[in-house]
Amino acid sequence: MKKLILIFFSLLLICLIKSPAPLGAEDTNTSKKEAEAIGDGDLPIAIQGIIKEKFSYELRLLTYGSYLSPATSTQNPGNNFLKLQSYEADLEVRPDLRLNLEFLTLSAKPRMLFEKKIWEIGAMDGNSKSRDDWFINEWLARLKVSENIFFSYGRENLQWGPSYLFSPSNPFFTDNGRNNPKREVPGMDFARLVIIPESSWTVSLITNTDEGRNITDSPVSFSKSFALKVDYTGRENYGSIILSHREDSTEKLGMFGGSTVSDAFIIYGEGSVAKSSRALYPVEDGSPFGASMKRIHSEDSDLKPVLLAGGSYTFLSGGTLTLEYVYNGSGYSDSEAENYYGLRRRAAEAFSSGSQLSGLSRLILSETFNTGHRFLRKNYSLLQYNHNDIQDTLDFTFRLTHNLDDSSFQFIAIGGYSLGDHLELFSVITINSGRGDSEFGSLVKSQVMAGIEYTF
Repeated sequence: MKKLILIFFSLLLICLIKSPAPLGAEDTNTSKKEAEAIGDGDLPIAIQGIIKEKFSYELRLLTYGSYLSPATSTQNPGNNFLKLQSYEADLEVRPDLRLNLEFLTLSAKPRMLFEKKIWEIGAMDGNSKSRDDWFINEWLARLKVSENIFFSYGRENLQWGPSYLFSPSNPFFTDNGRNNPKREVPGMDFARLVIIPESSWTVSLITNTDEGRNITDSPVSFSKSFALKVDYTGRENYGSIILSHREDSTEKLGMFGGSTVSDAFIIYGEGSVAKSSRALYPVEDGSPFGASMKRIHSEDSDLKPVLLAGGSYTFLSGGTLTLEYVYNGSGYSDSEAENYYGLRRRAAEAFSSGSQLSGLSRLILSETFNTGHRFLRKNYSLLQYNHNDIQDTLDFTFRLTHNLDDSSFQFIAIGGYSLGDHLELFSVITINSGRGDSEFGSLVKSQVMAGIEYTF
């Protein structure tokens, strides 16, 4: 069914490109005889003209390759647990289609992916795998009820907030897509009612009805969510409050805002407060490994804040320096982190030995890998410098994230170089540094992605 939908959109796109231009003013003086001869045949031509006028599209082709070096750690002993590929080659076709009528807007983002993976480390050494995937990452139908009321339903990547590291105020998405802008965040299904009482205020009622393509291995399974979002936008400041509720848990209050201090300097903040956490925590017990991962805070009444403060300064040269600090109230304390890495080490030893506990060790390693936390610890900082449109051709971003509790680092370099109006060379380099029992030292040592993007 998905392939049929994609084929339909592709054929529609081709027809719109190949079809003749809509009738111009010089064609409106057709004689009455010609009009009568055409008769009802005018209707398809009129519809075609409306579609050509209201329809817009963008087609992007991406081809890229990547190399990944797995970290040496107890989370992935010998790369035999996660089985991370060494090389990957991808070709992606990304058409964005939009039909914007007076009271109705329809959009779709069908995707075609062709990839090949090659393994060189671990049990998969020497293996390769190819696959293709055809899907719709986002689609939307939006109805304009009145000048200030809109209703929509569809699959969206619903992002907000000023933060670069992540968006703690967003109850739906943990990934804001900023670590690698060339990889799309999978969309989820939403129904939204948006009311604009006046130019400075917007009220949104949001229901997250389905996980869509945002399927993860997290122990926090999908549950319907509801949110009330109120936005204010002024001349030099802005702010939002988001009250959300999951059917399987308690309420969460999110907020973000920012202010322009000067032409060059802005400050912002973002955060959330919740009474409980469905994430996994290490608990000492009488199990074979001496501890287990459990949801010990799922019924808590204590508030668990996540607070982010940041600021950006733009230099006369055009570059922007950004600094952020995050306090993650639900993250592991020092003692919890010690228990977590101890449990992981014992599970890794049993996994590698192939003992009778290897089955249980696999379960433990899957839980330590997918804890349900966006970040494991409590304190983080981000330092970023980005500069775009250098001589109208070069963009780059350097980002350094520091786990202040275990001293591990993540460095990301994002670059793009334009070769004309349609072609861009791009690269994303990620380097992680830290001990094997640290957050950024647990999974990937380094990863390099480079490719070409062509936009029609």
